[in-house]
Amino acid sequence: MNGLLTLTNASRKGLSKSTERYENLCAAATADKSFDCQIDSIYFNISLTLDLIEKLDHPLDSIMQRINQLVTFHKNKKFIRQIKWINSIKGVGFLTAVAIMCEIGDFAAFRNPKQLFAYFGLDPEVNQSEKFVGTQVHMSKRDSRIARRAVFAIALASIRTKQNGEGIHPYLRQYYEKKSGQKPKMVALGAVMHKVCNIIFAVLRDEKEFELRSPEEHCRQYQRPASQAA
Repeated sequence: MNGLLTLTNASRKGLSKSTERYENLCAAATADKSFDCQIDSIYFNISLTLDLIEKLDHPLDSIMQRINQLVTFHKNKKFIRQIKWINSIKGVGFLTAVAIMCEIGDFAAFRNPKQLFAYFGLDPEVNQSEKFVGTQVHMSKRDSRIARRAVFAIALASIRTKQNGEGIHPYLRQYYEKKSGQKPKMVALGAVMHKVCNIIFAVLRDEKEFELRSPEEHCRQYQRPASQAA
């Protein structure tokens, strides 16, 4: 449960970036006054932005503390264990895991990944009529907007690379590179989102933390039970 009570590396990096921008705004405001080249409207907008950041910072900390308290208090509940399983997936932060499980609710209602795709609004939708069939495929966006945004954020994080050039999720990174070589980048990213949904469904179905395995290892794993049954 320790992983649930702290921000993930991705979350820390996001917080670090936000802090850096905040400090840059403060430095810009100070420099503006030092060089005596003030433009009232710009200075006012910078001050307003800094004030808003400071006002939002405390409530966000309070909300985070409350979420952690609830997770700790109910740590033996299956719902909390499900958050932990999702949080173990590469590219998934604690708050993202909480948001996804809050949107899913009762996972028992989903019998296969396709139902999860549809619930998240990730099933493809093609504009067509009697005389026209669209060539661009869009996501239907019929259902959970929050979950869809969360999966989008996970997909983006999964295809990013570390400072050493290694992918956050190397196999999804390879999959994205292969797809983006054949399709527009947003279509390739949509395909990664479907893979992410498959992974979320798998960890919740198997009730265990994520294990990074290659597609070949997955195939061998599922071929083994089939051959044993035969």
